[in-house]
Amino acid sequence: MTKRRLKKTRAVSLDEVFAKSEKDPRWDAAYAEADLEVRVSLQIAKARKNAGLNQKELAEAIGSAQSGISRIEHGEQNLTLAMLQRIAKAVGQQVIVEFRP
Repeated sequence: MTKRRLKKTRAVSLDEVFAKSEKDPRWDAAYAEADLEVRVSLQIAKARKNAGLNQKELAEAIGSAQSGISRIEHGEQNLTLAMLQRIAKAVGQQVIVEFRP
């Protein structure tokens, strides 16, 4: 039996993802076409990072678990307005919801 060597990959930080993505001219179009859940999850991840918080710290600030923040940031968690408000307060921002024609 031969041993396969697994290629080690370096973890990519959220800053690196945003920096590379936002410089790509396709970013705006892809973001606009993404589901609302994906756009909100990206905004939350970016706001958390800009506030200098890791997932565990944000979770503690809003009375949640780190795994819940991970699900939110991956777009795998339905969010209530109350939860969005708690997250916004924890990262020093506000939530604005509006309907547009």
